[in-house]
Amino acid sequence: MRQRLYGRESPLASIEAAVIAVLAALGTLFAHHASIIALASANQAVLAQSRATSGYTAYEAKQVRYNVYQALLATGIVREASARANLQSVAEREKSASPLLLKKAQDLEDQVAREEERADVILRAYETLQLATTLFEVSIILVSLSALGTARIFLPIGTTLSAIGFVLLIVGFFQGTSVRL
Repeated sequence: MRQRLYGRESPLASIEAAVIAVLAALGTLFAHHASIIALASANQAVLAQSRATSGYTAYEAKQVRYNVYQALLATGIVREASARANLQSVAEREKSASPLLLKKAQDLEDQVAREEERADVILRAYETLQLATTLFEVSIILVSLSALGTARIFLPIGTTLSAIGFVLLIVGFFQGTSVRL
């Protein structure tokens, strides 16, 4: 009697199911790792946005104070020379400190954009890895059915889905690698 390559007489389908299960576990591991990194990057973007908003607020406050001091000087309400000189000095300090605050807020805005882009790329990698893992899980079922029964049609379908899942696993792994570092 001739042995079948796949089926009850051969352990190859069982071995294939086990290999696919390991690939599914790796896909799950990579997907969870990607989701954690994407969430961390999104959190960094939120924190940077908050800091940028604070920076813009501080910049605007210094500009308002400078303009108020200049208005006081222009109206002539302050007449004493030493008080006018003191007020002018304070106004100039406010004016000279504000560009640094503006630059810092703009730099934080740039960081927000980078972090949001990074989170988006890693989220796409996560989705690709999740799809690969789902294909592996379906493949495990189909290959296991083939190993347990005589319905050989499930084996090539499961193997094909596994191959697609493997390609997606590789794509998903490398999809976000450049921005994860």
